[in-house]
Amino acid sequence: MIDPSGTHRIQLDDDENDDRAVPTLTVVYHHDFAQVGARADVPELDQPGRPVSLSRHEPGFFAPHASSGRPLGSPFISRQPVRLMRDGSVLVVSCDDTTTTVSVDGEPVTGSARVPVAALEQGVVLELSASVVLLVHRQRPDRQARPPQHGLIGHSDAIVGLRTQIEQVARGTAPVLIRGETGSGKELVARAIHQASTRQARPYIVVNMAAIPATLAASELFGHTAGAYSGARGDHQGYFSRADGGTLFLDEIGDAPSDVQVLLLRALETGEVQQVGAERLRKVDVRFLAATDMDLDAAVADGRFRAPLLYRIANHELRLPPLRARREDVGRLLFHFLREELGALGRTDLMTVQDPRGRHWLAADAVGRLVRYAWPGNVRQLRNVARWIASAGVSAGRVRTHDPELERLIPEATAISTPPTELPAVTPTRRTSVRSPSEIPADELLSTLEAVGWGLGPAASRLGISRPALNELVDNHPDLRRAKSLGAEELIACQRDCDGNVELMWRRLRVSKRSLVLRMSELGLIDPKM
Repeated sequence: MIDPSGTHRIQLDDDENDDRAVPTLTVVYHHDFAQVGARADVPELDQPGRPVSLSRHEPGFFAPHASSGRPLGSPFISRQPVRLMRDGSVLVVSCDDTTTTVSVDGEPVTGSARVPVAALEQGVVLELSASVVLLVHRQRPDRQARPPQHGLIGHSDAIVGLRTQIEQVARGTAPVLIRGETGSGKELVARAIHQASTRQARPYIVVNMAAIPATLAASELFGHTAGAYSGARGDHQGYFSRADGGTLFLDEIGDAPSDVQVLLLRALETGEVQQVGAERLRKVDVRFLAATDMDLDAAVADGRFRAPLLYRIANHELRLPPLRARREDVGRLLFHFLREELGALGRTDLMTVQDPRGRHWLAADAVGRLVRYAWPGNVRQLRNVARWIASAGVSAGRVRTHDPELERLIPEATAISTPPTELPAVTPTRRTSVRSPSEIPADELLSTLEAVGWGLGPAASRLGISRPALNELVDNHPDLRRAKSLGAEELIACQRDCDGNVELMWRRLRVSKRSLVLRMSELGLIDPKM
């Protein structure tokens, strides 16, 4: 696909003959860590009225590219199943006939919970009897052929597609621009492109443009001759020359000074570089890769980045998915990092199967919280959390979701205020009130609701009152309301003002995101099939 700038954006074909994403259950936590990442495709959830049974013995979960699977097998999960079934635009999670305890996106359920089918696009977290955590989401059926992994952990559609893109661009010689949020793995992808190319045995040079002083950038990239400037005592070979015959990766390309951008464009256009202070040009053969988390299109519009350079470096463009867009990979990534960290601590025994009836050192609810978290720092942030979990598991012997340090590392407010899933309120278990509603001042009520992203369930838990008591407080507060009271006219106006961005809408309306989505679905303002 060619955009107006001439950039060739790598994109997987998605014609009518491709496999379509189907509802899938992916294991993100299990007492047997080897089962993390196993999945069960349940296409029945796309067909109203066809239930899916979820119990100790069914369905079978398959590891990626495996030909045989096995059930969850947890002794804490009942043989009598939890049932999942589509009812129109809603997914019903029914617990009426089972002793298995269930939470849906952190909310305990009694009876049943109703979730918009649209929520499966980003994933719904199911916690079963505090022993297994599943993500209900959509994914394309597994293809048996196992492609090269390129060092990328995960089997989400986003990562499978990224591996294919790496294969495609690695065969060429044109520049590649890698875009993605901070911590999403841009340098890992750049290295994978080099390793998959015919230049893998040649130099691979990594340069962080943000770490080079602007006054030295030209000299560092292209080199300098003796006496070119004060302090230049001898000839210096720049990064382009050092990468000759191989690959040069410029990270944080958006931080390149304006004058250096001109020199970069000339080097890429001609294949020649000129040392600072030199008269002659030198020919170099370099595969050029660049990465940024900056909006370069906006930088071009503001005059901070040169449009010709953007078009030249983005001959091929890869966009890395944020971690919140591939939550089914959180379990795989977490346990991959735990293996590395526990190995460094000499405690790989903690990764072996433990007594399924005993207390596990890593609590399921802690992992459930990780999957629900928005991960603004992406994979890098998850690795740091895994490092703390490994250390805490060795020293304290137990990691639970309410550990103060874990709450500091992944604040509950962040997890709830930017949730990837759009859920209605589920039916929670009744909590015993430990405070009287009359004891809660208006400012505490407002600050708590804002801190948890206007979710009534988490707010009630934090305030120490029952959900019905909180509902009454909200109903009696002159500045607060619930999503179910919003009318179509107001929602349409807000939708227009926010360009349809639900994230902006729920913040402006001061209601929970999942309740807002449910209300908009009820009023036909969101396509229930989305």
